[in-house]
Amino acid sequence: MLYRRSLGFKWFMVINSVIMLLLVAAILIPFLHLLSVSLSNSSAVVGGKVGIWPKGFNLDAYVRVFQHPSIIVGFKNSIIQTVLGTAIGLFMLTICAYPLSKRMLKGRKLLILFIMFTMFFSGGLIPTYMLVKSLGLLDSIWAIVLPFSITPYYLLLMMTYFGGIPEEIEESAMLDGLGPFRTLVKIVLPLSKPILAAITLFLIVYYWNNWFNSMIYLNNTDKHPVMMIVRNIIAGSDLAGNAGSVGDTGSSISSASLKAAAIMSTTLPIMLVFPFTQKYFAKGVMLGSVKG
Repeated sequence: MLYRRSLGFKWFMVINSVIMLLLVAAILIPFLHLLSVSLSNSSAVVGGKVGIWPKGFNLDAYVRVFQHPSIIVGFKNSIIQTVLGTAIGLFMLTICAYPLSKRMLKGRKLLILFIMFTMFFSGGLIPTYMLVKSLGLLDSIWAIVLPFSITPYYLLLMMTYFGGIPEEIEESAMLDGLGPFRTLVKIVLPLSKPILAAITLFLIVYYWNNWFNSMIYLNNTDKHPVMMIVRNIIAGSDLAGNAGSVGDTGSSISSASLKAAAIMSTTLPIMLVFPFTQKYFAKGVMLGSVKG
């Protein structure tokens, strides 16, 4: 019996490893191909000779992308939106999730029911636009940040994690003279680094990649984030349609190389954030989803 279990476990590990390798390859190979296209000669790209390794290494496509008059402003706008949106989102989620994690809160089940209802049903794009317009938020960064500062799923995730912290710890802190707010700041939040790191990563990725809300609520192109500019490049309405020489070198750049370089220029910065939160990411998601 032990031999059969051991053999079955080995087969499970083999199959599991093969599936994981296929998934990694499915994600990594397209990424490496896109990176290679952005770093290859246009003749090799147009001829379809580029695989996962660059052909004729050069940075001309990246030079052209960063010569775009709006790309630097777009990066600045994206950083402002991401930092401000993540900070406000974490604050709003924390002050909402902490009281909802307390079982003695009156009307708690009804409030959670309302929150869960909004996960499946929403007013839609037009009512949301009318609300943002009536509040005078159109064409401002607040139209991007405030209406989307609380995501019901993230709120429930954080609430469940807070609910898993032993009540005895908070009771001990209150006996030492700490009020609810100081208990949250000095006791609960330091114990909640995993879920805070996970939610932070979710919010950063959301605000950095979000271009649709900017297209709807921002009329001034000087306020557009970098993803909006990249979207125009990919759509062929900006920069890629003018592919040609770079500076005075006279070297031709294909539209595919420009699009790949634009995508990689905006993808790599957000990928650099993950190693700093990876330590807590898996732990925060798993504990927040099963405790309580």
